[in-house]
Amino acid sequence: MSDMYEKIVSRTEDYARNICEFACELIKTESLSGNEKGVAALVAGKMRELGFDDVTVDPMGNVRGSVGTGKTLIAADGHMDTVGAGNREQWTRPPFSGDQDDTCLYGRGASDMKAAIASMVYAGKVLRDLSLTDQFTYMVCATVQEEPCEGLAWEYLIENEGVSPDVVIIAEPSDDRISLAQKGRMELKISVTGQSAHASAPHMGDNAIYAMAKIVSELEALSTSLTIEDEDLGKGTLVVSEMISGAPSRSSVADYCELTIDRRLTWGESPQYAMEQVKELPSVQAARATVEFHTFEEPSYTGLIPCKECTFPAWKIEKDHVVTRSTVKAYEGLFNTPPTLTTWPFSTNGVAIMGKHGIPVIGYGPGVIAACHVPNEYVEKKQVLRATMMYAAMCATYAAEINKEGVSHAQPV
Repeated sequence: MSDMYEKIVSRTEDYARNICEFACELIKTESLSGNEKGVAALVAGKMRELGFDDVTVDPMGNVRGSVGTGKTLIAADGHMDTVGAGNREQWTRPPFSGDQDDTCLYGRGASDMKAAIASMVYAGKVLRDLSLTDQFTYMVCATVQEEPCEGLAWEYLIENEGVSPDVVIIAEPSDDRISLAQKGRMELKISVTGQSAHASAPHMGDNAIYAMAKIVSELEALSTSLTIEDEDLGKGTLVVSEMISGAPSRSSVADYCELTIDRRLTWGESPQYAMEQVKELPSVQAARATVEFHTFEEPSYTGLIPCKECTFPAWKIEKDHVVTRSTVKAYEGLFNTPPTLTTWPFSTNGVAIMGKHGIPVIGYGPGVIAACHVPNEYVEKKQVLRATMMYAAMCATYAAEINKEGVSHAQPV
């Protein structure tokens, strides 16, 4: 291990207790999407306490804090919102207890992804303590509303706040692996209009539910016949995730039916391509169904109301990209073993950062997917500390690599 990596490990271990206590404080503060204000205040306050050079809360409610003044900008992203606790009777510990023992932290958001935010923040402290930021600026971005609309916050940061990093570390849970890709996603709405009639004379009406049933059958067939396949991400998927109908009464023929499709997009599939697949189904055309993208318009905790089409493109970064090579080098330097490279099955803010805007992203974070969105969520302390080390080492190693190679604003694949 080189001297720099040894110092990062040692200094992180000095802050081990502080990192875990801060993560527990975040877990104790409930922050459903659209209600992240309490966590935002904690994150901003901690960054000021630790001596970050600049701390900003933007009009959407995202918190940014930076360390260093170098021209290369490296950002780390973690969302502050969580899903709900669900059935609390299924929890062994209260979901917002922030309990910990010798090995783990517990509670909603432990793995997804408040422990990661603690790691991101303290990585800034480690970098500052060790005076490693001459060649780069490290920016922590704690973002809002990722759970219902991934990428929304980063579209705002890039398009409204002018944030343009050279690379972004996505700190979603990766089980101590390095993630190089994720599928895209889209939410489609199919609407069918029928004709109401009294249920005693159904032949006088046109049942929208019956028309939609034929569409559902063809959607199920489509889901098993998708042909585009990527060697890293595999095939896309299609799931009917929600259905509603309407009628004047329970004794009437339904005159309206609507369903939602969650469509995961592999590399090479665009939202427009996937929409056309649905529009071309014979049952959709026979029913004269309307097919459109869902739109997200829920206000942030500051009151800002976005209007975001629910399309989220795939992204991936190649194994020989300078971002990947420097991340692997950082891992090997810290832990004296080669990392495992992986892809994420879920969607992240990378859909906006790299998928839409072409800024390179790479994933690494504490926690396991199996612990996310479930009762008794947890994260291992060991992984929280390793993530802190990695965020500091990734920044220093990447900056050194691009300076050595003469690269400016590393380009995505």
